[in-house]
Amino acid sequence: MSAARLVHPEWLALVAAAWALAAAALFVARRRAHARARRLLGRGAARPAARGDALLLAAAGLVGAALLGPRAGEREVLVPSRGVDLVLLVDVSRSMDAQDAPPSRLARAQRAASAVLAGLGPEDRAALAVFAGRGVLLTPLTPDRDALAELVASLDSDLVRPRGSDLGDGVRRALSAFEPGSERPRAILVLSDGEDPARRTDLGIAEALRAEVRVHAAAFGSEAGAPIPDHGVALRDARGAVVVTRRQAQRLERLAGATGGESFRADAWGEIETGAALAAIRREVGSGPGGLALRRVRAVQVAPLAALAFLLLAAEAAGPLRRALRRPAWAVGAAAAALLAGAAPPEPGPGPAPSSVERLEAQLRERPRDAELLVQLGVARLERGRPEEAARAFTAAALSARDEELAALAYYDLGVAELEAGALESARDAFFDALALAPSDREARFNLEWTLDALASRPPEPPPEPPPGREPERERREPGPDPEEAQSEAPRPAEPAELDPALLRRWLERVQDDLGHALRSAAREGRAERSEPGPGW
Repeated sequence: MSAARLVHPEWLALVAAAWALAAAALFVARRRAHARARRLLGRGAARPAARGDALLLAAAGLVGAALLGPRAGEREVLVPSRGVDLVLLVDVSRSMDAQDAPPSRLARAQRAASAVLAGLGPEDRAALAVFAGRGVLLTPLTPDRDALAELVASLDSDLVRPRGSDLGDGVRRALSAFEPGSERPRAILVLSDGEDPARRTDLGIAEALRAEVRVHAAAFGSEAGAPIPDHGVALRDARGAVVVTRRQAQRLERLAGATGGESFRADAWGEIETGAALAAIRREVGSGPGGLALRRVRAVQVAPLAALAFLLLAAEAAGPLRRALRRPAWAVGAAAAALLAGAAPPEPGPGPAPSSVERLEAQLRERPRDAELLVQLGVARLERGRPEEAARAFTAAALSARDEELAALAYYDLGVAELEAGALESARDAFFDALALAPSDREARFNLEWTLDALASRPPEPPPEPPPGREPERERREPGPDPEEAQSEAPRPAEPAELDPALLRRWLERVQDDLGHALRSAAREGRAERSEPGPGW
């Protein structure tokens, strides 16, 4: 039974070991029973009948197979979905620099990726992944296709080391962008020449089938091949012969066909049918009221195995009453049916599923130092509109990551989260940290420059306003003539130093309770030396 066709392939070894242990225990029990019968009845004692034991072992094997959740055939389900989740997987190995599709295979693949991004719908999401000697997921799923187009344009064959061509690892890294249990249609578009000098047979088909992701592929280059440029000259091998790279479209077609996707071959100029590729990618997207999509998924065959196991147990229990009393097969059958009812993989339905945040938090309780899970948790929290919690997850990921690329990505995402929270200073520091680890990251440099401009153009904070409900103090006047009238009637000396001390003391006693009024009076008389209030006001 292929692991790619099981819901729970991780249980395969455990189920097989349990069945083998049960078979061994039954064999030992039969041997002991026969030896006991020979001691009591002599050598002519008959061996215990094997029919009932064989039926029990067969029923137990069927129960174990049902627990694994085998998939056979397909079924159609209606799921609410208006958009598709797409991962663009671009080959950046050295063979993509070949110029049999001018200016190069990689340039044509970048152009095709940009055209696909431009043709996606408003509710579609996309992510970008690359592969050479290993796969790298560059971005999470995002509706920002303009930013992805800029990243696609900046790809080159020096991006990933080692410079091999491991398509299987690239597919696995691309699959990590999808949310487990999501009902949105999911697809991967591979843009590659299909060549692998190591001739690997692992293309990631098993993982794609388990994730129910369709893989579409576009092959660039030509079967005639072309030399690989190397600093202006053709690349040569250890014997001095020119290395010629040829398109291997059959590998890509095998990957697409096995996962239910479609494959495309670029023409001599490196062009593919973008409209056909978009139609294949979005063929499961819902339309009309409610956005219901008709999606074909692999059917989980549990009921037939459970029914067959129950029939075998019933046949074993239909023997003599003594056998039925010795082996309560009906009770075992009922227990197996109850076990299957509770442990069978649930079919997709309209009921609510655990959110990606809760699922990632549960996984992190088992692997608290997993930097990749922390980054995914931060992205999920950011999509939920919780930038403060996302910033904590990104910070933990940056501190836990052992890989510089992953740490740089965590710091970059931390800066984005801080921008969402309005903390420009923290975002600036995070983008600085990202560039320290990845100096060629154009997105981090752009975001840092934008943050620095925002900090420089931010207006100063306004002075604090008076508490609401507090009324200004009313002017208190002593009975007597108006200070303004008294001041206008009093003689005005030419300089403040020459004022009569008695007159000055009398004037200060009248205005000491209202300094603002004194200033206004002095301003009307031309005695104020400055037109603006000082810093103490």
